[in-house]
Amino acid sequence: MISMMNMKHSFIKALLPLVAATLATACSKNAGTNPNEDAQRYFDAWRAIHYPDAVERNGIYFIDDQPGDGLEWRESLPVTFLQYTIRNLDGTVAYNSDEQWAKQLGTWDQTYYYGPQVIMNGKGASYAGLDMLLTGMRQGGTRTAIIPSWMMTYDRYDTVAEYLNHETETSASIYTIKFLDQTENLAEYEYRNLLSYASRSWNVTDTLSTGAVFFKSFTKFAGEPVEMPTDTTVYINYTGRRLDGQVFDTTIADTAKVHHIYNASKTYQPVSITWAENATDITMDGSSSLIDGFKIGLHAMHAGEKASFAFDYRLGYSNSGSGNLIPPYASLRFDIELVPAP
Repeated sequence: MISMMNMKHSFIKALLPLVAATLATACSKNAGTNPNEDAQRYFDAWRAIHYPDAVERNGIYFIDDQPGDGLEWRESLPVTFLQYTIRNLDGTVAYNSDEQWAKQLGTWDQTYYYGPQVIMNGKGASYAGLDMLLTGMRQGGTRTAIIPSWMMTYDRYDTVAEYLNHETETSASIYTIKFLDQTENLAEYEYRNLLSYASRSWNVTDTLSTGAVFFKSFTKFAGEPVEMPTDTTVYINYTGRRLDGQVFDTTIADTAKVHHIYNASKTYQPVSITWAENATDITMDGSSSLIDGFKIGLHAMHAGEKASFAFDYRLGYSNSGSGNLIPPYASLRFDIELVPAP
C-alpha cells in the first residue's frame, strides 16, 4: 500500500512538467503583448460608451472638426500658437486658455493669461498626438479629439503599433484646440509684436542700444537730464504688467488692489536701487537677481524721471514664465518712477 506521503510526492512530480509548460506559455504570451494592453482595453471600452462615433485617424480619435480658412499648419515650422483646453476622461478640465469657456465654467480669473499659447513642435518638444491633431488644420480652425495615453509621448514612431509598444506615463486626454498662427522664428515674431505695441502705446519705434528694450520717458526736463552717479542709492516705485494690461507686481498698494493681486502680508512702498556703471550690476534692495530687461530699462533713466519700457521674453522670464501671472515667452512692460527716499 502506497503511503499518503509517497502519493503526494508522486502527484507533485507529475505536476511539474505541466506547471513548466503553463509558465512557458504564459511567458510567451506576455512577451508578445504590448505594454499598453490594459490601457488600450480600458480606453476602447470607455470610448465605446462615451464617444462611439469618434473617428480614428493616425492613432487619435476625432470628435469635432471645424475647418479654418487660413494657412495650413506645417510640421516644419517650429513654433505654433494655439488656444486650447485639455480635459481628463472623467470630464474635469486639466488646463484651459479659452477665456469664454472659463467664464461659462465659472473658473474665470482676471489675473490669468488667456492669450495665445506658444507650443514648440516636433520630437522632444510636443506630444505626438498633438502633432497628429494639428496635421491638416488651417488657421482659424478648431478641433476636438481624444488622444490615447500611448500617443502622449515626445517620441515619434512610424505606426500606431510602434506607439503601443512603448510605455508612457501620461494619461489619455481630450484636447480642444484652435490653430491661431505659426512662425519659424519666435524671437522675430515677438519683436514685431512688441514694436507694434510700443508704436501704438508710446509712438516709439526704436530700442535702447543696450538691448531690445522700447523706452518712453514721460518727464520734461528744464535742462539736460542728470545722469545717475555710479554706486548711488535711489528709490523707485514700479509696476510690472503683461502687455494685455494685467499687473503682476507693484510697489503701489492701490494698483495691486485694482488688479486683484494685493497681498496683505506685503509692504507696499518704494524700493531701493543701487546704481552701477553697467546695467548688469544694478541691484534692488541688495539683490542682483533681476531680469535683464528691467535692469537695462532702469539704467537708461535719469534722476527724477518717470518712464515706461517694454521688452520680450529673451530679456524676461524666457520659456518658463513666472508663477501663475507670467506665462512662458511673455513680453513685459514696467512703469517706473524715481522718488524720494521713503
